[in-house]
Amino acid sequence: MQLRALRYFSQVAKSGSLREAADKLFVTPTAVTRQIEILEHFYGAALIERSPRGIKLTREGEYLAQAVEATLRELDLVKEKISTSQSIVSGAIRICSAESLISSFIAPVITEFRQAHPRVTFEIEIGSAPHIAQELISGKADVALTFYMPVSAELQVTNSCELMHKVLMSINHPLSGKSFLTLRDVAQHPLAIPPSNYSVRQLLESAARRENLTFDMRFITSSLDMQQKLAVLGQALIILPQLNVDDTAEHEKLIAISLADPVMGVVKVDLCLPRQRTLSMATRIFHDMLSKRIDKQNG
Repeated sequence: MQLRALRYFSQVAKSGSLREAADKLFVTPTAVTRQIEILEHFYGAALIERSPRGIKLTREGEYLAQAVEATLRELDLVKEKISTSQSIVSGAIRICSAESLISSFIAPVITEFRQAHPRVTFEIEIGSAPHIAQELISGKADVALTFYMPVSAELQVTNSCELMHKVLMSINHPLSGKSFLTLRDVAQHPLAIPPSNYSVRQLLESAARRENLTFDMRFITSSLDMQQKLAVLGQALIILPQLNVDDTAEHEKLIAISLADPVMGVVKVDLCLPRQRTLSMATRIFHDMLSKRIDKQNG
């Protein structure tokens, strides 16, 4: 049985689609199917079920997927240890993060990291805090950065900082001339806001009950890019955390105004690792660099 077959099967299990797995592996769907058939012949059992909606793993396929994930992770660690013995940091770092933290935290640290360790590759996934926690617990992510990480015995929060929420809008928006905004100001205009499983949405709904306000949540989308485009076009206000130190305007067509609210105004950012898992050298170095950037915000 070839390692290639296991890697192909692992990607199929993650993607839930033969075509999507093939695209990520840069091969044809037929090549992926052939490797799956090799595994099914070797184990004497069907590993996937096909339907018009796509594919799903059989019970036997679930068993194999768990074992393959652990095996491939161990093999990657062996590769990393061999590289380390040759004074070369390599391998892959799997990051799961809130989308609004990518440009301010993840991307700058990756840039700095790659100057010293160019052979390391990165897999970056975005999502809500519950999704990020599950990815870290399941072993699909090595390091995570999110708002208000859910408490779990399987996770450890290594570093935290508090950022200020600000209201971002077009430079031509009627509120753009104010020095600060209240929740009552915000309630008078349409908002672009993520779904209810995101912390900013939960904070806003809690604030609405506390202040007896009704917010015009005109646009519900988990896409930060869509939120920002709606703000630039003057269609909505968006609420995003801004760095306390080294904050630069990423979008020249947007203006950020402080939100004067004791609860909604501040948001907690958590950097997390799995509690009981051996981390690669690359992951440890990246985590240490990211922790320094987070700690800097507390200053």
